[in-house]
Amino acid sequence: MHCKQKYSPVVFNDVLSPGRGGRAPNESPYHTRVPSPPPAPASFRDSDVRLPGSRHRGVLLGLDPPTRLLLFPKQLDGTVRHVAQEVHDRQASLFLDGLEEDGTPFDTRPLTSALRDVREDSTMRVGLSSNGTNQFIGRMQDFRFYPTALTNREVVELYTGVLPPLHTQPECRCPPSHPRLHPLIERYCIPNAVGDTTADRALRLNPNAHPLSYVNDQDMGTAWLSHPRTPRGDGGDGLTLTVDLANGQYQVFYVVVQFGGVMPDRVVIQRRSGGPPEPQDHHGPGEPPWTDWQYLARDCGVFSMEPHGPLPTPHSVNCLPLPGDAPLSGGNITFALLTPEPNPRPGYNDFYNTPALQRMVQATQVRLLLSGQYHSETAGVDQGHRYYAINEITISGRCECHGHADQCDTGVTPYRCACLPESHTEGSNCERCTPLYNDKPFSPGGQFQPMSCRPCRCNGHAHSCHYDVSTDDQPGEHYRGGGGVCDGCMHNTTGVHCELCRRNFFRAEGADPGSVDVCRPCDCDIAGTLNVNGSIECNQMGGACRCKAAVTGRQCAGCLPGWFDLQAWRPQGCVRCNCSEAGITRGPHGALAPCHQLSGQCHCKPQVTVFEELARMKCKTSRAPRLAQRIAVIAKPRRQGPYCEQQGGRCECRPGVGGPRCDSCGRGSYGLGLDGTCAPCSCSAEGTVGGTECDPHTGQCVCKDNVEGLRCDACRRGYHSLDRRNSLGCLPCACAPGGTRPGGVCDAATGQCPCRGGVEGSLCTRCARNYYHHGNGSHPEAGPPAEGGPPAEGGPPGCVPCSCDPRGTVQGTVCHSSSGQCVCLHTHHHRDCSSCRPGFYLGGGRCLECDCHPTGALGASCDGRTGRCPCAHRSVGGPRCDQCREGHHGFNPGLGSCQPCACDPVGALDGSCHPDSGVCVCKALVTGDRCHLCVPGASHMTPDSHLGCSKEVCPPPLGLVLGVSSIRLSWPPPDSPNSHRLNYTLLRDGTPVYSLKSQPPYGPVLFEDTGLSPYTSYSYWLRTGSVAGETLSASVSLRTLAAAPDATQLQLRLLGGPGPGGASFNWTRPQSPAGPVERFVLSSIESSSGSRSVHHSGPATEATAVGLRPYTFYSFTLEACSSGGCSSTRPLTLRTAPAPPRDQPPPRVNATGPRTLTLTWDPPEQPNGVITQYEVFLRGPMEAQNLSTPANERRVFTSSGWPESDRSRGTNRRMVPPPESSASITGLQPFSTYQMRVASVNTAGHVTSEWATARTTAGAPEFISPPKVAAVSSSSLRVSWNSTEGHGVIARGTVWEYRVSRVTEQSGKPYAPPVVSQVLHRTNASSETEHVVEGLGPYRVYNFTLTLCTSEGCITSPPAAGRTLPAAPVGLSPPRLRPVNETTVDVEWSPPAEPNGPPPVYQVERTDVSLSDPRDPVTRGTRFPGNGYYLFPGPTLPVNTDYTGNDVHRPPGAA
Repeated sequence: MHCKQKYSPVVFNDVLSPGRGGRAPNESPYHTRVPSPPPAPASFRDSDVRLPGSRHRGVLLGLDPPTRLLLFPKQLDGTVRHVAQEVHDRQASLFLDGLEEDGTPFDTRPLTSALRDVREDSTMRVGLSSNGTNQFIGRMQDFRFYPTALTNREVVELYTGVLPPLHTQPECRCPPSHPRLHPLIERYCIPNAVGDTTADRALRLNPNAHPLSYVNDQDMGTAWLSHPRTPRGDGGDGLTLTVDLANGQYQVFYVVVQFGGVMPDRVVIQRRSGGPPEPQDHHGPGEPPWTDWQYLARDCGVFSMEPHGPLPTPHSVNCLPLPGDAPLSGGNITFALLTPEPNPRPGYNDFYNTPALQRMVQATQVRLLLSGQYHSETAGVDQGHRYYAINEITISGRCECHGHADQCDTGVTPYRCACLPESHTEGSNCERCTPLYNDKPFSPGGQFQPMSCRPCRCNGHAHSCHYDVSTDDQPGEHYRGGGGVCDGCMHNTTGVHCELCRRNFFRAEGADPGSVDVCRPCDCDIAGTLNVNGSIECNQMGGACRCKAAVTGRQCAGCLPGWFDLQAWRPQGCVRCNCSEAGITRGPHGALAPCHQLSGQCHCKPQVTVFEELARMKCKTSRAPRLAQRIAVIAKPRRQGPYCEQQGGRCECRPGVGGPRCDSCGRGSYGLGLDGTCAPCSCSAEGTVGGTECDPHTGQCVCKDNVEGLRCDACRRGYHSLDRRNSLGCLPCACAPGGTRPGGVCDAATGQCPCRGGVEGSLCTRCARNYYHHGNGSHPEAGPPAEGGPPAEGGPPGCVPCSCDPRGTVQGTVCHSSSGQCVCLHTHHHRDCSSCRPGFYLGGGRCLECDCHPTGALGASCDGRTGRCPCAHRSVGGPRCDQCREGHHGFNPGLGSCQPCACDPVGALDGSCHPDSGVCVCKALVTGDRCHLCVPGASHMTPDSHLGCSKEVCPPPLGLVLGVSSIRLSWPPPDSPNSHRLNYTLLRDGTPVYSLKSQPPYGPVLFEDTGLSPYTSYSYWLRTGSVAGETLSASVSLRTLAAAPDATQLQLRLLGGPGPGGASFNWTRPQSPAGPVERFVLSSIESSSGSRSVHHSGPATEATAVGLRPYTFYSFTLEACSSGGCSSTRPLTLRTAPAPPRDQPPPRVNATGPRTLTLTWDPPEQPNGVITQYEVFLRGPMEAQNLSTPANERRVFTSSGWPESDRSRGTNRRMVPPPESSASITGLQPFSTYQMRVASVNTAGHVTSEWATARTTAGAPEFISPPKVAAVSSSSLRVSWNSTEGHGVIARGTVWEYRVSRVTEQSGKPYAPPVVSQVLHRTNASSETEHVVEGLGPYRVYNFTLTLCTSEGCITSPPAAGRTLPAAPVGLSPPRLRPVNETTVDVEWSPPAEPNGPPPVYQVERTDVSLSDPRDPVTRGTRFPGNGYYLFPGPTLPVNTDYTGNDVHRPPGAA
């Protein structure tokens, strides 16, 4: 630890006696003064200070009391060259030319009292300490002769007294001879004022010393010990410890001091930071402030404060009481800023939103002021115990990274925060935004809000930007609005966001704003374009040039119909054809045929000639008898005059005409006309092959491979971006074949490809929102999609609309752009979310959880359409697998299985039994649970008997089912009729239905029983009688066929309301005995197209129809089919629910005034409902925004209504007109670019169109800032200005002219105007933006104004002032001398007549013309303002010596 002493400026005058080795009486003495400002008028006194006698006195000035020293005659025999005084310990020593011969000072005297500085701060600087201890607190103070001229820095050192410091190290226990700790090896001590590499070093006296470095060595076993304290009258002195926080400013949250000895009874904790002063700061000018942080005391009354005082503000300071009884050794104090106890500091629990508290914790240094002491202040305590001991000082904090870093590097100076990439900040403390992220002012990050820097919207045309609050419409919001202004726009762009093109450049329609070549030079034809004030400009959007009256085309390169011969010198550009209507042909619709664009040749009728001398190319009738000569052209020679050369006969041609007879065009021209002139080729430099000329007859230029056109100024079809640097002229279109419209090519100017529906991008390579890529390619260029609409699943690749089922899709989401996967609810899956996930099934239009039996089913999953579970055992069935299948009974819930039926196969009707009891179904003459017994009266159970057992009866009749209502019965005669007559009676279910009397011979009998019910079982018996009796046969059971279901029992019901793309239905199963229904078929017919779709076919009684179009009428029909046919319900008509509209075209915008834009628009291509409202949104002006990045927008128009076409469908709608499809937006800024889009709204949502861009017409200029005036010389000023719109210029139109005027005030002329303005310079907007005004007076102030003029008017800026540079003063008169005494002269002078600058600095020179000793000439040295220094010869003064307490080297012969 180094202890640096402070010094007081002390001036000591060298007083020499004349005649004793000093200078001659007429020599100018060496005199030093403290510099002071010269008075006006300036004066200077050069005097000689002398003291008579043999003693020399010196006074140390500035000390209280002054120290006086006497020089005794001992020194009179030599020349005094170096006088120095040294104060050390309690003694003051005087040195004359270094040490004496015995190595001692010239004289040493003890100090009888302390020396105090009399300056304002009243700090002890020199002399004895107040308690008389032998510690060094003084310094050596000397006065030196310098043999060479001093530098300004050295002069300041002498004037202020801030000299190289002396060091001492009492705490390090260094000996007095080596008071300074070695800076490299702390075990050694070195003397003061020696280099760090000296070999003169000594070990520290006490190896057990306790240096100050022990307080933060993180070792509780070490401690720092102070010097023993000496008591004062007020109870004891204090001690100050200063801790430098390494490498910068930190946020400190608590300070802990752990004492190793007795604690102080008063502590003040202070901080020093690099921020603005706190309210309680008091410090001198230029000094870093120390701010009180916390008071701690055993008695807070010593600070005039109450214990635990309130903290009304975050930066308030109070006093915390120390414990009343502290231990004899040890103890600690803790200062925390963000704790609620004992008094909560405002904002402690909301640190990130309390700026005052954030400033409160900032510190670069921490200072502890310790005063008093527990216990040791008691009388009788040895003073050697009165010291402070500190084990550790802990200061906890963190790097100040403004919430934009999670770590910092403290190994560098200053420390550097590792700024998070997503914060877009930079700097050692992440204290500023990166160059391109200044859309909002820098904000520190909080606990919940990162407050990252926001990017400026510069479209890739700038490297940096800055924030301008005037361009931010929401300056109080961080995540809304924006005020970023791009700096130094490149690529020929300009504007706040580099979204506009510079003057004489334009942006093609549909061009990418981020392209490096978005702004192209205006390629206007000079001959056909208006030249306004020497400037040829084009429209910023599209590049349309301003054509002359008779010129047309985007580039103004062609004449209007009826005009010809485009020339630059013509005011209208072209000449009217002036053909005779009687002699020219007409077009297919009767229109007059125009003349040739180049030659002006009229299209004459047959047998009509052209005579130039007759009415200038008017077609007149000719009576020539030959029809072969239809047209005869008689032209005059194209000569300049009627003369030709006598030798050779070469004619004198007009300009641009060549040939011996002046009958052809010269190089670079073509199309020799009847008026004797040729047109310039005007070949495009971008598209013409270098070094070629156009055809002299047709004017066709030699185009590059990919260029076409007469002037080679257009790209061929399939090429774009005409560029002079391209040897082929244009680039080929690279449109993706799968995403580009059939037969479409890219835009010749921008390269934008015409994309198919659902495809976007400059090359049509990506799918639009709500579309996804379908097919095996990764991009739309994989192949063209099928014509006529989006491809179906599995069709050709391309972009198809998302087909998300609204019932299973998360509302508001869209499908994935590559896979088409929709965002499904947790109950749905598959790409379109139309199927239920495993464990769910479709029921009632939604997915329900499967309800499978835990042991009877294989798992928890069921069929996704029916909900039927897969059973684990073959004996189990039912939807839940909790029922027994046919042939089984007795379901066991624990085992999940059933027992097989134990029916006797001979007596059972079939293998089935009751599912619970297991009782079998027996044949007619069989009984028993297992059908193993014959009924009473029957026997002989045989498998062939359909009755099971038999009685002695006739066989039953044979039956054949014929249909749904008839059965054919037949029977043979008995084997033994035993009668000549038989009576047959056929019984059906016990009722006779047929009787027959038969006689021999007996044969088979047939009978058809009709009128039966469908799908009904009937039992038949045959009663056969004779004279001997009757016999009853066994019965036979037959069942009629099933019939078509009864349509009256079919009820198709709609579940809930229909959705925009689907509807759910259920129905009842018919209960009539017509037969079982095998399947149900649900189908629909779309009302507009008549197309039929089948949505369900199966046994289920519910289904959901998907794939429907929103807001469309459908007729649904349900068919129930059995083995006997199908029946259908009456059509159920419904309309699907509306869906948000899609594909809204952008509006068409036209400028109708400086503050008005008119727009019209068409309805969306897919309304998906009734469009009930249109909304128009506007953003701009775009000069302060970005054309491609979303900016703040506002709604400027809304129109609601109900179209007539929809009102006719309902009778309860209000009769309101349909919404309007046009609007006029007023109140806009003149000559400003705006963007508009239209939102179409129906009952289900809305869709927004793309932005349409338009610019209002020019208006009167509104503002121009004063120019900048800078001095160039003493007679000229540079007046410069910014011509960028929005940067001090609001022109509201195209600037035509700037005027620089000088404004002069006339105060001495009562009848003249008070202010006179003189126009000095005029310039157009495309030339320079500065002007140098010459011929001005030096160091004078001039006022200038700047006037801006457009087509709508002019505006003048406020005046700006500038001062010319100073020049040499003029008119300085000689000084006036007045003698005062034999050694003093007063010098006075008057100021110059024309200072030509600020108050001058005067320098007085004196020339000594007589010297008593010419051998010792006085050489004049370098002078400094306010003081003069003289160079004495070497024999008189020591050369290059500097007294530091050692002996100086005397020159030979010196005493």
